[in-house]
Parts: sequence; structure tokens; C-alpha cells
Amino acid sequence: MFHIREKLSAAVLMLAAGVCSAQEAAKPAVTSAAPTDGAAALTSPVYTAGSGNGCATGCNTGCATDCGCSKERGFLQSDKEFCGFIGPITNPFLSKDPRSLTEARFVFVNNWVPNSNALGGGDFQTYTLQLRLALTERLQVYLDKDGLASIHTPAVTTDGAGWLNIVGGLRYTLIRDVEDQLLVAVGVQYEAWSGEAKVFQSNGNGLFTVYYTAGMEILDKVHIVSTSGYQFPLNPHQNSSFFYSTLHVDKQCWGWFYPLVEANYFHWVASGDIGIPSTVGEGDGLFNLGTSGVTGNDLVTLAVGAKAKCCCDRVEFGAAYEFPVTSRKDLIADRVVAEVILRY
Repeated sequence: MFHIREKLSAAVLMLAAGVCSAQEAAKPAVTSAAPTDGAAALTSPVYTAGSGNGCATGCNTGCATDCGCSKERGFLQSDKEFCGFIGPITNPFLSKDPRSLTEARFVFVNNWVPNSNALGGGDFQTYTLQLRLALTERLQVYLDKDGLASIHTPAVTTDGAGWLNIVGGLRYTLIRDVEDQLLVAVGVQYEAWSGEAKVFQSNGNGLFTVYYTAGMEILDKVHIVSTSGYQFPLNPHQNSSFFYSTLHVDKQCWGWFYPLVEANYFHWVASGDIGIPSTVGEGDGLFNLGTSGVTGNDLVTLAVGAKAKCCCDRVEFGAAYEFPVTSRKDLIADRVVAEVILRY
């Protein structure tokens, strides 16, 4: 099954890349006619990849000015020089977009629990609104986990919805290279125990996560975004500690459509000690359960999906299907993640 899913993921991205390439090749070449009267002609700037403006690869055809590619960034507006990028969609509370953005992101997760799990199978859902504010083109503050979860498993008798913990953080861009379309940022976030115990929240004294995120454009409108970090609790007996890494690869097609592949890796460094057995596993970025006996465990998931942009990059939406490829599955048999982003 692993080999079938891996080949399927690669085939989806390769097929989409081929379709995009064919579409691009079919476009007529655009040339500028030389002035015939010998006078200096006034022409609009032509935005091309690698020209240093960063907007050719991102803004939809015909609306470069509307997207802000030829305008100065306004107060609290998103960074306009990297509008060819999209952010990762899976691991939604820990993977980060390296750009400084002002946006509201609605995220829905539907997760199916393995029947072999000590919870006895079932499913759970999370519904979150993430808010980001670009104070400058390098500094961003955000809230990322505020919302609800609903758990339905045979082992959890208090079925129903409950509040998730609230996560807040800030991120600063260390490298912002518009010419080469390269971004590197570092950040820190804190998860306060403000949620409800019936959805595995509110235990412990809070969690810190430190991370870096980087993005770059390579080849012909191919983007790579990576986030790596470490999450640790203030009370080591209440929650687990782990390293994580997310890799996102997308191909921009027709200026607005992005087929994508993502991989997520988790390595648990220390277990919690609140009585949850190791047969339950941990929450791979959605929850930090404080499960016993998970030290040294590894989990890897893959995801395939797509995103689309409209309204000159002000609206973005997408979905991805995620599944584990390691023998360990923890809480995930498979999962669907969907998002809608409204950006300023």
C-alpha cells in the first residue's frame, strides 16, 4: 500500500506539471514593437521571473497592478513581492508560510482514527480560524489554533464538540531576497491551556514551539516551502516533546492553480505521564496528548492536493488528502484538510 500511495502522489504532481507545461508552451510569445518614429517610447514594466520584482510568477494574468505588484505596500498589508507562493496546507498548526501576511484562514480537518488504535477507531474533526497580521514586510504576529474539535470514538464517552487551546506567536523574516525569490524566517509560539479536557486540551501549563520556515522558487514556477521546529511543554510530565519537519512542493499552473505534494515528519523526544497508554499514540501536531511510552517514536505522512487563487491573490482555497506511510499511525488512518484564506 505504501508503494502504491507513493507512486500515486508522484504521478499526480508529474501529470499536473506536464499539463501546465503544455499550456505554457501553447501560449503565443509576447514581443514589444520598436517605436518607428525614433522617439523614446513609454512602456509599462514587463514582469518576468527572476527580474527582481517577484510578481511575475504570482499575480493572475492581467491584474498585476490590482494585486499590488507595482504598488508600494500599504499599512498592515501582506508582502506583495512573493505572490507566486502558496503556504502549506497539512500540519496546519505547525507548518508555516514564510511570507509576512495579513489574512484570515479557515481550516477544517476530518481525521479517521485507525481501528487498531486503543480508541477503537472512529473519527474527529477540527474547525479553526487562524488570524495573521503583517506588522511589517518582515514581522508577523498571529493566532493559529483557536476553534473547536469534535471527537467520536468508542473509547471516548463524552462525544461532542469542545474548545481547542489558543496558540499565539510571532515570526521574523531573516532573509528576504526578492531577486531570487528566497525567504527564511524564524518564529516562536505559545499554546495556552484554554481549551476543554473532553477534547484532550487544557492539561499542563502550556507549550512552546520554536521553528524556522523557508521558501524558494526553483525551475519554472515550482515552489518549495519547508518548516522545522521543536515543541516542548513547560511541565514535562503533562505533555510530550517532539521535533517535526514539513516539506511542501507545488507547481504553479496558469497563474492561479497549484497541484501540491507534502510530507510531514514527527520524532518524539520525551513522553508525557498523565496515564494515556502508548497504544493511543500522539497527535502529530493537532494535539499534544501527553501519551506515555512514545519516546523515540517516528511518524511520517504524505499528502496530495491542490490550491487555487482568485480575486488577484486575495482569496485562496484548497484541499489535501493525507495518510501515514510508516508502520506507526498513531491517531491517523487518513485525513482530509481543507482551507479558505481571505488576504489583505
